[in-house]
Amino acid sequence: MIGVFDSGVGGLCAYKELRRLLPREDIIYLADSKNSPYGTKTKDEIIALTKANIKKLSAFGAEKILIACCTASSVHSELLPEEQRLSIPIISPAARLAGELGERIAVIATNHTANSGAFSREIRKTSEACVFEFAEQKLVALVEGGCRDGRVSSGCKEELLKIKNKIQEVNADVLILGCTHFSHLEGELKWLLPEVNIISPAREGARELIKKIKCDRAGCGREIYM
Repeated sequence: MIGVFDSGVGGLCAYKELRRLLPREDIIYLADSKNSPYGTKTKDEIIALTKANIKKLSAFGAEKILIACCTASSVHSELLPEEQRLSIPIISPAARLAGELGERIAVIATNHTANSGAFSREIRKTSEACVFEFAEQKLVALVEGGCRDGRVSSGCKEELLKIKNKIQEVNADVLILGCTHFSHLEGELKWLLPEVNIISPAREGARELIKKIKCDRAGCGREIYM
C-alpha cells in the first residue's frame, strides 16, 4: 500500500498521478486539514506533524509514503532514519528537473518553504542556476477555498497576475509550483506564462515514488531519491 499526505487538497494532484500510473495499487490519502496550513507554522511544529502523519499512514499499512507537501518535504532531513526510509519528499525530484531545464528558476511556495530556501539548496546541488523564491501563502488559502483551473475568483485572478509580474520581473525561464496546492492552478499559470517551463513537484514526486517502489521490488538496493 502507498500512503500520501498533505495539509489539505494540494496533494490530491500527486494522488491522481499515482492513480493514473498505478491503477491497481492500493493508495491511502491523508489530508491533515485539522492542522492546515503548514506554511505558517514553525519548523518544530512541521517536523512533529510530518512524523505524526508518517506514523498514521504506516499504521494503516503503507509501505511507502509520499510527502505530497513541499513544506513537510523541507524538513525530511530532520526525520529519523526509519522515517526517511519510509517516505519520499517531493522537493528533490522537482529541483533536479528545474536545474536541467533552466538558468533562471522561480519558485512560488508557502511562507515556510520560501523562507527556508529548501528549493535553492536542492537546485544548487546539481545546477548553477539563479533561483528566486517567493512566498505566496495567500494563494494557498484561495485554493483551499475552491479556486481551480477554470474556476478562478476575482481575488485569485488578482494574486495570479501579481505572481505573473514577479516571474517576468526576474526573467525566469522555469517556474516551480513549490506548494502542491498551486498544481490546481497549473493551467491558469501556463496561460499567463506561456514561455515559462512549469514544474509540478506533485507530479514529479509521484513519479519518483514509483521509481523507488520499482527499485525496491526489483531488489536493486539503492535510494533513488537521495
